[in-house]
Amino acid sequence: MNSSIAMPLSTTTRRSRWPLVLATMVLLALGAVLLAWGALSAVNPIPMNVTVDGERVLNGLDLAALPPAHKLLLAALMGFLMLAALVVVPMALLLSLACLLVAAVAIVGMPLLLAFAVLALVLSPLWLIGWLIWKAVAG
Repeated sequence: MNSSIAMPLSTTTRRSRWPLVLATMVLLALGAVLLAWGALSAVNPIPMNVTVDGERVLNGLDLAALPPAHKLLLAALMGFLMLAALVVVPMALLLSLACLLVAAVAIVGMPLLLAFAVLALVLSPLWLIGWLIWKAVAG
């Protein structure tokens, strides 16, 4: 091969970023689950009573007294919901901003387009006279 042709440095040393992104997401998920687990263990009993047909079904909800498997499932669900909120909230804000931008363009752009169309219609006889004079002089 010709040694004068230099290969771009970025193609030879480029690595994929997906393993780093995936590891970061897994660590964030585990951190959210651990945070939710700690919050569930520290919560005080909730004074909630559920009565069905005169029989007490639930008397005071104590999340700290749940079995470990139930607590782990609840903590995983809370962690998932926290991470989902990190995605859903910015996307909802971006979508509302995009709708606002489209509305602003429509509100400002349509009257301007209408004004230019009316101006073109009003000035069309002058443009026709100018074009005829230019053709007469040039031709």
